[in-house]
Amino acid sequence: MRSPAPLSERVTVRVPPDTAYAAVSDVTRMGQWSPEVRGARVLGDAGAVRVGTRFVGLNRASWLPWATLCTVVSARPGSCFAFKVSFLGVALSQWTYRFTEVPGGCEVTEEWLDLRSAVAGRLLTAVSPAVTGVVRRRERNRATMRATLAALRTALEGGRGGSLEGG
Repeated sequence: MRSPAPLSERVTVRVPPDTAYAAVSDVTRMGQWSPEVRGARVLGDAGAVRVGTRFVGLNRASWLPWATLCTVVSARPGSCFAFKVSFLGVALSQWTYRFTEVPGGCEVTEEWLDLRSAVAGRLLTAVSPAVTGVVRRRERNRATMRATLAALRTALEGGRGGSLEGG
């Protein structure tokens, strides 16, 4: 059931990579720009995230909210932020954000990698629509990634526009 390749979207933002990294790695803020994430609660020390930091992701795609357990697997300021997601002990995905300096700002790349095993994937595909309201997860994630990056760009640029690039 594993996706053949990760999904990837990117946007150019008129801020330095460190600024974009600081916003994205503050997982408690993700609900400000994601259409599906409502927020997050960091477990343990609520200081700067680092590899091993765990947090609960609070989500909602339709009427029913659900929570996931997330573990930070990469925390390189200005460069890369990534975390793995699980639900009831089953690995679901890895989300990675890369920050690349470009003239006038940085490019933010958001990537989703499906980590479900074949067995867990079949089970979750059967159960997930009842829990999340999402029937086509891959397609839904591409749409929410585009919306998230557009909102992130708007927030970081103080409401100014810019161009969203597909990836």
